[in-house]
Amino acid sequence: MRNTEPVYYFGRFRFDASERVLFCDGEPVHLTPKTLSVLRLLVENAGHIVEKDELMRQCWADSFVEEANLAQTICTLRHTLGESRDRGEYIQTVHRRGYRFVAKVSTQNFDSSVYAKKLDLGLPNQQKIPPADDSTERGRAYHLYMRGRHYWRKYTAEGLSAGIGYFRQAIKVDPDYTPAYVGFGDCYYRLANIQLVPGKAMAKAKAAVLKALSMNALHIDDTLAEAHALLGLIRMFYDRDWPAAESEFKRAVALAPASALVHKRYGWALGMLARFDEAISEIEQALDLEPRSADPRTGLGIILHLARRYDAAIAQAQMALDAEPEFFPAHVLLGISHLQQGRVAVAVKELEKAASLADIPWTLGYLGYAYGVSGRRRQALKVLGQLKQQSERAYGSPYAFALVHNGLGHKEEALQFLEKTFEDRNEMPGFVKTSPEFDNLRSDKRFGALLNLDPSSQSSAWTERPPSLAPTHFAWGTSAR
Repeated sequence: MRNTEPVYYFGRFRFDASERVLFCDGEPVHLTPKTLSVLRLLVENAGHIVEKDELMRQCWADSFVEEANLAQTICTLRHTLGESRDRGEYIQTVHRRGYRFVAKVSTQNFDSSVYAKKLDLGLPNQQKIPPADDSTERGRAYHLYMRGRHYWRKYTAEGLSAGIGYFRQAIKVDPDYTPAYVGFGDCYYRLANIQLVPGKAMAKAKAAVLKALSMNALHIDDTLAEAHALLGLIRMFYDRDWPAAESEFKRAVALAPASALVHKRYGWALGMLARFDEAISEIEQALDLEPRSADPRTGLGIILHLARRYDAAIAQAQMALDAEPEFFPAHVLLGISHLQQGRVAVAVKELEKAASLADIPWTLGYLGYAYGVSGRRRQALKVLGQLKQQSERAYGSPYAFALVHNGLGHKEEALQFLEKTFEDRNEMPGFVKTSPEFDNLRSDKRFGALLNLDPSSQSSAWTERPPSLAPTHFAWGTSAR
């Protein structure tokens, strides 16, 4: 598996033109496709001026943009590269003409085995799957798996769909490669929160992880621990069986105590149950193992937000964005925490940024909520219209609708959509339990009745099992939609 696309090296950075990924000290840096296109055009022409018109023509060929869009993209690149406009170690502004990439750039042809080893450095430490010779089936499956994990980390509908495609290819190449089944399940689990009908997506995630565990029963490694941690989340939100979920989490920790993902997921589940001190302790262990990762840091920040520790939540969001400037969940966290402290302008700016980076229901939901509570009724109604349009094409998250209606003061509609949220078998009901965005509804008896649907209780609603999974409910060849 060879590709002759070049890899560009400059300073602490490596830009993989084949996979369109920028690395800093071996860690992947997440940038939007347009930003990556601008970077590529600049490094390809290092030492030469690239005119503004040429940059806009090539990088925004499919849309009309103003020069301000290009300037903002250059600003994002400078921030990512760690330079200021005045110093210009990487990008030099040529007045009224364009930009020049001035750092020394070296290149080499792309080698898929090098790619896999380097990308491995950028994955969470629990994903250190030993590489294999790419001339073998196991080696080819490994490289496909690594690509799938890269796209999984983006947490966008497009990235998760791409991840599913790579994991499906890995399984086709090597049907016994268990990490690909776990990755497949991870993608469907996340899609249950943002795009697909939760019950169907969670069913696919559960089938995949059970398949991995059944195949890997005699081989104890970190992948098996990750499978148990994912199953713990599924037991909690899909099966609604907290005792079974906690058993899976504890099994995962026992198998891989040095796995950041395992601690992060156990902490996340505890946070959804409002067991905040335990949750924070678990996620802090994940951060001890992965101090530069934006994902667990944002997860910690969300738990702090739910615990009403807004200053601490903001600090975590800012550190996450220092690591990955365009990690949209951190922008959401920053926005909603500032909003709770009355900093409306800052909050709206961050939430608008998040929605521009990922057009998914809950980013729009929080933005619409912010518009509503700040008196921007017209903008909130516009967001509501966007959500309705989305729901005509794919799954429409009732949680997002509930947020916007609550921000607009539509109490009855908010409660109706919250009731639908609890009918879904995904993570969103966990937020409702303690989310400050719904504090105004807590005195209503109907809201209290919803909160009785708590996965930590023994109520029948949370211990009721979904329909059993027959083999026909899951097929590796089906599409993400």
